[in-house]
Amino acid sequence: MRVLFLGLAAAGLCACSKSDSAGEERWLETSQRQEVIVFKDGLPDKDLPEEKSFYFQSRKLSPTSGQVNESGIYFYKLEGDSISLRSRDERYYFKMGNDSKSFIIGRFFHDVGGLPEKLEFERQ
Repeated sequence: MRVLFLGLAAAGLCACSKSDSAGEERWLETSQRQEVIVFKDGLPDKDLPEEKSFYFQSRKLSPTSGQVNESGIYFYKLEGDSISLRSRDERYYFKMGNDSKSFIIGRFFHDVGGLPEKLEFERQ
């Protein structure tokens, strides 16, 4: 009985690992594989004019780095080939891949380890 319970618990954890709730899309930065973006309202779509949100999980910074960890919720709107972040009133490059399994976004956070100005994220 105990083995069955542990097996069911492990299966439940695996099922939840890619997204915590319905409608969330989890994406991992491809070069260093440490930054994560989770679109809370499903895939970004430039054909939908309403504002949506994502949350950003930055790598853990060392206590001596002196930089602010920019993890948190960002509200955005897609406009052509850019993403407009409401909290900063700034635009960054954004292009969804043709297969909707990856996208490229301008680095909207401080460089913490040699990341390029445009980052590719892949769906998890």
